[in-house]
Amino acid sequence: MTDNFPKINFVGLDGILVQFSDEICESANSAALALRHEVEQQNQPAIVESANSLTAAYFRIDPKLASVNSILSFFDEILKEKNWYTSTLPKNRKLFQIPCVFGTELAPQFRKVIELAGISRSQAILEFTTTRTRVMTIGFSPGQPYAGLLSEKWDIPRLAEVAKSVPKSALVCAIRQLIIFSNSTPTGWHHIGQTAFECFNSNRQKPILLKPGDEITFIEINPSELYQINNDNADGLGGVVISEIRN
Repeated sequence: MTDNFPKINFVGLDGILVQFSDEICESANSAALALRHEVEQQNQPAIVESANSLTAAYFRIDPKLASVNSILSFFDEILKEKNWYTSTLPKNRKLFQIPCVFGTELAPQFRKVIELAGISRSQAILEFTTTRTRVMTIGFSPGQPYAGLLSEKWDIPRLAEVAKSVPKSALVCAIRQLIIFSNSTPTGWHHIGQTAFECFNSNRQKPILLKPGDEITFIEINPSELYQINNDNADGLGGVVISEIRN
């Protein structure tokens, strides 16, 4: 713990936010994921919902089931139990290996991004296909992952102007993070790759597959291979290979 964190703040009339940092870092994200998991395991009746952001855990409470003071005491005590910043991640996490076309006309900002990072195409591909980025949070759109953190060379600012649109399943990059878009959307992030993986698909038994704590890496493919995947992609899996992560 630091001098100022973790912080407990109220959000609206029925929310409590436990914040571990005001800067994005893996230790704060690990702490938020671990705390949320631990609180869920304790089955507190007054805590009716939980979620993660990049560096915080949110809990919606029912003040009719417990007093605010007792709920705050619960969080005070659980935060004192250990150093949450060194927590191991929850079990039952998965690794998603997602086929992706890097660059070409499908992802026109890839070349500019690797120039900003100061590396070659082959170096960039090697990093994207060997680095396992953590899903730090899900947000903005159903099932949409914010994954990171990439090495510091990828600390690239967002675009100065918002791009009109990038397609569904686009891979975008900025500020050491990667996102796969759930839907076609305007964005200030750099479009560096194109996948066929759908973060949300109502045809699947589980419409949303990714969850915070899962990990993502990529398999490089060419545009023809992506075309073939899209020809038989009703479930939106996009050729992904999913395996269990053994802690």
